Amino acid sequence: MRHKSKIMLSGAVATMALALSPAALAHAADAADAASADSETAAAEAPADSGEIVVTAQKRSESVQKVAASITAIGGEVLTQRGITSAADLQFAVPSMQAGKILGNTAINIRGVGLNQGAPGVAIHIDGVYQAQPTMGDLAQADIERVEVLRGPQGTLYGRNATGGAVNFITKAPTDRFEGYALAGYAEYDETKLQGMINVPLGDRVRARLVADWTRRGDGFVKNVTPGGPDLDKGETVSGRLRVAIDLADNLTLDLSGAALHGSGPSLYFTLHNKPSADAIAKNPYLVNAVVPLDPWRTSANGPITSDRDYVSGGATLTWNVGDVTVKSITGYARNDGKYVGDDDATQLDAFPVFRHFRSKTFTQELNVSGEIGPVRAVGGLFYLADNNFYLQEYNFKLGIFPLPPGTILHFTANNNNTRSKAAFADLTVDLTERFRLIGGIRLSKDTQRIEQDNYFQLNIGGNALPRTSTCPVPSNEVSWSSTTPRVGAQFDLASNANLYATFSKGFKAGGFNAFACNNVFNPEKVTAYEGGVKSRLFDNMLTLNASAFYYDYTNLQISQVIGLSRIITNAAGAKVKGFELEAALRPDDNWTINGNMSLLDAEYSNFSNVDSLNTAAGLQNLRGNRLNNAPKFSGNLGVAYRTDEMSFGRITGRVDLSYRSTQYFREFNTALDSQPGYALLNLALIWDSPDDNYRVRLYANNVTDKAVIGQLQSSDQFGARYVTWAAPRQIGAEVRAKF
Repeated sequence: MRHKSKIMLSGAVATMALALSPAALAHAADAADAASADSETAAAEAPADSGEIVVTAQKRSESVQKVAASITAIGGEVLTQRGITSAADLQFAVPSMQAGKILGNTAINIRGVGLNQGAPGVAIHIDGVYQAQPTMGDLAQADIERVEVLRGPQGTLYGRNATGGAVNFITKAPTDRFEGYALAGYAEYDETKLQGMINVPLGDRVRARLVADWTRRGDGFVKNVTPGGPDLDKGETVSGRLRVAIDLADNLTLDLSGAALHGSGPSLYFTLHNKPSADAIAKNPYLVNAVVPLDPWRTSANGPITSDRDYVSGGATLTWNVGDVTVKSITGYARNDGKYVGDDDATQLDAFPVFRHFRSKTFTQELNVSGEIGPVRAVGGLFYLADNNFYLQEYNFKLGIFPLPPGTILHFTANNNNTRSKAAFADLTVDLTERFRLIGGIRLSKDTQRIEQDNYFQLNIGGNALPRTSTCPVPSNEVSWSSTTPRVGAQFDLASNANLYATFSKGFKAGGFNAFACNNVFNPEKVTAYEGGVKSRLFDNMLTLNASAFYYDYTNLQISQVIGLSRIITNAAGAKVKGFELEAALRPDDNWTINGNMSLLDAEYSNFSNVDSLNTAAGLQNLRGNRLNNAPKFSGNLGVAYRTDEMSFGRITGRVDLSYRSTQYFREFNTALDSQPGYALLNLALIWDSPDDNYRVRLYANNVTDKAVIGQLQSSDQFGARYVTWAAPRQIGAEVRAKF
């Protein structure tokens, strides 16, 4: 049966390859070249799903169809229609992307690569400012112009921690019109949303845009089976963002931004995915009494469970246009402070109560110069990052934990976990002919990390606290790494609306210290990547059809695992990723829009051995051939929207979105309990727009079939079990928006 499936898969790829062959594309593109000017104008005004979006993914403005890379760009209107408000929502619109959240961190994986603890493997930028912490990718996004998802290593232009790719959120800039909107929404689980935006021109040279959002879920997605126990995955967030654009001169613009967010409630959680093992019970006999509900969205945690999070950021972008040259300075600052009181045994036992505190201060500065001189288009620049972090984690084991007696306190602190990164980069494209161009780039980087640790345990005998016992005899350490990441490639235009490209690149993600282990260093991650693709707009620009094939060779791939009670990063010596992606958007007329994408992924460890802490009897296991985490063999997304013609009462838009994922694993051991079986998700939306487009009502139903989907999974040998978070259950709601 497996052999038959491979034959069918090969046949499907061959069929698509034939359809995307240069001859077929050139013939269809030639037909597109012959289209009338009226048709071209209509295509330029098409919605985001048609693929006609200008992006800044290469740090200069150009059509997404002209960039020699795999990029999915989603415009603000489509984001609104589909209710995409966070990085996690994007996985059902982008090929080869998986996302889930655990304990406040959104883990983004692209083509099987990413990380949700420490430095992420997919770089997130908001308005050009790098977001150093994975928690920042969890921010609610409102009033978005577009989102750009770059798949594959982005080592030259984006540098550090972009071995999996990059996600760029571009918010709407202030305009010279007085305008705004107010939005109110309500959904199941007592979820209320209020949002508003106002844009004000302040004279001829100053414009301001303010957006605010309040969201509250009063009824948790995760229900507690313990009487009086707290329901989980609920809470409240308040956020706001202000952008001010100032024309200092006709060719000099200053863009200022500030954002803030406060979140609270039991939104950070996990539930056990299997009962404690016999080995864990033998070490900690009280676990035999643990109540472990194995149904989705159920917990027996007895609390207290709560979290408080505050985030503030500021940015300044100075743009100076001098003829064909643009000089840009991008400055960013962010402060993130989160406190969490949790129940880490996730049962009715008062076994592992924990307090966590995380605080970060991040400063980034980029200076780049871009321009065009004859046949050469180039961008180059400098980048600097200073990221200062504080971590604290403390357990009070009232029932004890093997081999420590009841009342023991286990404490981890990283007082100064500081990273400094410096880089210089350059990237250029040279037009050798009207149709053929060469691409080249390089980035030189140096990363330094320093950590000061204060780890100890403290016994309590007969109610008397004994002196602390240090578990980290060398409290301070520093490491540095340097890297060179080049990119070379070529691009050939089959016609004005179709091109082929091929690239070779390298990526680098810095190593570092594990904050909750002593003097524990993980190595940098390196990747060598090969990619080829075709991009086309066919049949009078009615169809956008893009395809790519890629091969990655990873060294020291960073993965996350739990040892004892602490998550740490370790390295898999080698991994290889092969894949094929197809994206299509069809707009046959003014009413219908059909968009879809699919991904075939062969992502495996090529050199990795490890011990499963949940199955130590198996000893050191050779994991060669096991699939990478969060890397389903097949994934696909399909969306269909129909918009009626203008009627006396306005227009109606109906939208159906279907996503499918084959089985994926969350641990390198690839056991059945480590997996999420294949699943399909169905979302529906019905939208009414008034004739003047000033009023909108949106009705939606997400996860219509109420499919239980694991968001993230990890494990702990202390209770011999896996623990998970869950994606949202079925939720039906409505939104009303009024523009002015």
